[in-house]
Amino acid sequence: MALEIKPSTKEQEQLLLQQLAAGSERAFTAMYHAHKQHIFDVALLYTKNADQAEEIVQEVFHKIWEKRETLADVLEFKNFLFIIARNCIFNQFKKSSQELAAQKDLFLTQTETVDDTDYRLRNEQCEELLHTAVASLPPQRKRIYQLAKEGGLSYEEIASQLSISRFTVKNQMAEALRFIRVQLHKHLHTLLAFSILICQLFR
Repeated sequence: MALEIKPSTKEQEQLLLQQLAAGSERAFTAMYHAHKQHIFDVALLYTKNADQAEEIVQEVFHKIWEKRETLADVLEFKNFLFIIARNCIFNQFKKSSQELAAQKDLFLTQTETVDDTDYRLRNEQCEELLHTAVASLPPQRKRIYQLAKEGGLSYEEIASQLSISRFTVKNQMAEALRFIRVQLHKHLHTLLAFSILICQLFR
């Protein structure tokens, strides 16, 4: 098993960049492991969504690989990485805005065809599904979710209040959101109800 290369010094990093520019997958893997967590943390800070943050990480390194032939001339890789990550985060915001707009248009279009009583019933059912899913979470995970989504606290604030690490908070939130999504997909039978609930869950 090959040892993982870590760019711990400027010289080592430049050497890895030259190897990466030449197409070395081993150098690419080393750079990925050296920088992926920082990119994830920054992306999560802005998106507040672990899945989207992970998607951004993958997109960043996909672009790094696509641009690998230019890396030998890069003197400040962190700056280069920052620009790519920033653009990917902006693209994610744009994508999310477009999806939200599409959901809103669909919601408005479909609510025009149902009476007010039917809409209120669907909304109440959605609220009940969400509360049931949250109530099914393990105690600590539920508390973290409630502090973040209902209390509006940051991961750092939650970690301090519960005397746990920020890493634990991040992982617990990711698991909570994943569980809730699974529960929603199991029980939501109409696209209208799904749109309403997603907007409430991730607003």
